[in-house]
Amino acid sequence: MSRRLFCQLVLSLTTLAAFAQSEGSLWWGFHHGTDVPDSYLGVSKATTYEAAIHVDGTVAPLQGSVVKAVRLPFKDVTHISGVTLWLAASLDGEHLAEVSVASPAAGWNAVTLPEPVAIPEDGLFVGYTFTVTDLDGLSERPLVMCYDYSDGGLYLRVTDVAAYADWYNSKRYGSLAMQLELSGPSLPYSAVAVEAIQSANMVKQTDSQLQVMLTNYGTAAVNALRYTYVIGEETRTGSYEMSEPLPAVYGAQTTVTVPVVAPSLTGRLTASLTLDAVNGISNTQEQRQATTQLLCLQYKPHRRTVMEEYTGTWCSMCPRGFAGIARLKQLYPDDFIAVSVHVLNGDPMDVYYDYYYVINTTQFPSCRFDRGAVTDPYDGDIPDGHFHADQNFKAANNVLAAADMTVKAEWQGDDVCDISTTVDFAYDAETCDYMLAYVMTEDGLRGPEGDHAWHQKNSFPQLTYYVEDDMQRYVNATGSMIDDIAYNDVVIAMSDVRGIEGSLEGSQQVGVTKTHHWQLTRSAVSQNKDNIHVVALLIDKDTKRIANAAIAKVTQPAGIRTIDNSPLRIDNYYNLQGKRLATPERGLNIVRQADGSTQKVLIK
Repeated sequence: MSRRLFCQLVLSLTTLAAFAQSEGSLWWGFHHGTDVPDSYLGVSKATTYEAAIHVDGTVAPLQGSVVKAVRLPFKDVTHISGVTLWLAASLDGEHLAEVSVASPAAGWNAVTLPEPVAIPEDGLFVGYTFTVTDLDGLSERPLVMCYDYSDGGLYLRVTDVAAYADWYNSKRYGSLAMQLELSGPSLPYSAVAVEAIQSANMVKQTDSQLQVMLTNYGTAAVNALRYTYVIGEETRTGSYEMSEPLPAVYGAQTTVTVPVVAPSLTGRLTASLTLDAVNGISNTQEQRQATTQLLCLQYKPHRRTVMEEYTGTWCSMCPRGFAGIARLKQLYPDDFIAVSVHVLNGDPMDVYYDYYYVINTTQFPSCRFDRGAVTDPYDGDIPDGHFHADQNFKAANNVLAAADMTVKAEWQGDDVCDISTTVDFAYDAETCDYMLAYVMTEDGLRGPEGDHAWHQKNSFPQLTYYVEDDMQRYVNATGSMIDDIAYNDVVIAMSDVRGIEGSLEGSQQVGVTKTHHWQLTRSAVSQNKDNIHVVALLIDKDTKRIANAAIAKVTQPAGIRTIDNSPLRIDNYYNLQGKRLATPERGLNIVRQADGSTQKVLIK
């Protein structure tokens, strides 16, 4: 720098409302959010910390910019004193600027520099020093971190701790969450990137929506969008007003749901969206377009969403899966299907380890909705002891299904089940885009009295933050085992759950029903035929996800009996279309006996 700026000031801290900044500036840091992260670092000692980040003066938006203010985060300041913000060209060099903060506060603390500090090409260290005067748990880890593992994100010195007596630089702990207010002539006002469009099926010529992920790189807090979109061969424009502004934090992201009109053409279509303007000003960001593939349908089929749950009797956290499934069944009885996969470690219901490769996780319990992202069957994506899995269900169930489905299942003898599935597609395709798969489940499975392999391990008596009613059976249980569990939705037989090759061949046409037949044999773990269901899965060949499903209780065939070397006096055989047969065929036959009566008979 041509001139050295040094100021020693004692200031009352100015805490800015939200993310206010001067015009033409933005906040930059390794943390791109507006929240104070819940990630902390410390040495569990009453001592003095020196911590800094390195600012690279050769990359955007740092190149050619100046630092006007710095935001310092604290989770608690009860035992924090002597907070000093400083900027330096080197860690052990003289400070270019230094500001002492008299009254730090919990949360974001915005400290304005008396004069802006230019960022040289060689870079700049921005750091702060403070002292922990006493330990109370919160002050043991006073540094607020973020989950960014970039070079330059953390420099740490604690002189009375041997491991950090000299400046320590590592990516293993993440980066400091401080943020810098930058200003400079090269910072654009309107620069919002379109990162991705999430696939969203729609019904032709209806008001629909696209979910768009945006990243802000400009100095404008984003309030309004103007965009052009192309779906299939139709081009339209649209606009969207943000309910909450996307702040002017470099790299800040949000996902918005913008309105579109579905085209008249149906089928698998390419959709693209270009973000033309932000707040009425032309968007200067180079990456302002994204594309996706979606389905445009003739009509809206009935969607049923499948949770494939991964569990085990040996898993002490898995009882929350029981509660989560029961809650979802109660909330969405017509739209939710559960498949509970027991695996490993001597679980007596572990009959199909191969299912692991579909769920593909080592977390217990865990699940996927329609083979989307792994989540928890009770907590969902928010592990706070409350039921949130309905949010994951809704996200999956809101994706329009490609077809309507029905499934029928009937016993053929004691153990073999005949399955018939019909699929009615909502769009045409020259070759069918889907396969079918089948899973047989059973409710009410119980082990013999005293058989510990059937007892469910349970850790919830120690986890009293699970306060909702459906968890109280497990929270209030005595000991670490529950011996009277009836296991529901347990997989006892299945086809290749990745999809049966050739199960849906040829073209698919709206109004033309496709039918598939299959058989499953219940396994030895089964206990009661009256509690068995069959689930038919429609698998997308491209995405490998479940596109729809149907479930049916396995029943005894009405008015049908099985014969083998039948003693009946039969006059003639007919097929189901009424054509007379020279000899009986395997499967269902209509027989006319000598006395003139008729009945359906299953020939093996």
